[in-house]
Amino acid sequence: MTRIPSAKAAEIKISFSGDEARKAALALGLKDGEGHSRTIHFWDSPGKGGGDDAISLPFLDRGVIIRLRLDDEDHGSKRKADVTVKLRPCPPLPPEWQEDLKDEDEDWEFTIEEDRTGPAFTPVLSASLRADRKVEAKIIESALGPGHGALDDLLAKPHRDFLEDAVGLKRGDLADLRALGPVHAVKWKQEWDGLPDPVAIEEWTTGTLRFLEVSVRTSTAEAAEAGQLLARALRKRDVEPPRSGETKTRAVLTALAADLGL
Repeated sequence: MTRIPSAKAAEIKISFSGDEARKAALALGLKDGEGHSRTIHFWDSPGKGGGDDAISLPFLDRGVIIRLRLDDEDHGSKRKADVTVKLRPCPPLPPEWQEDLKDEDEDWEFTIEEDRTGPAFTPVLSASLRADRKVEAKIIESALGPGHGALDDLLAKPHRDFLEDAVGLKRGDLADLRALGPVHAVKWKQEWDGLPDPVAIEEWTTGTLRFLEVSVRTSTAEAAEAGQLLARALRKRDVEPPRSGETKTRAVLTALAADLGL
């Protein structure tokens, strides 16, 4: 029987955009050479929405996010690819997908957690399956090209099983997806006084958009306190948390889809 799963872990996030992101990066002393640099791509089937300039993102609207992350320093004939399928908000799931799973032999991991973005820190349940793969560069190039249908070669079998079991998406349903990107990302990890766990800071830039996300992971039982501690720690570093939270994935995917000239 399908049911909404429960999470034991939570990711607490505070996001900045535009000029606020630039100012926060300066205040936190972030330097490109000290961070982990990656390139990110997404897939959807964008089209025109209801308004003249509106962009529709059917998969994102269904809560389905398909993401590829590549290390910028890896340019070999086979590349390390971090491929993730995420459902957010998480729908009712069948029994085999109601708990965290990990297969170390095949390098994939399935996690259920809460995303809590400030200032409200309202919990949104997400389920994601991430696979670390070594993929032929030509397969990646094909999946990122202007054609359709090449994404399937990039997905691992657990990705396809998860999509079919959880939301009824089969191979044919992925044939018309288009690659959206690139997004340039840099990630730093820092130890902050007053917080028990490392702080992750990630910057996304694409075109004129710039986002900075500061986050910590904790248990759901300690999530409310962690949000307060993170906001307090930012203020100690002369960074005032924004009064409203940005949904960076939707903003970035909409901008990338608009660049396709639909």
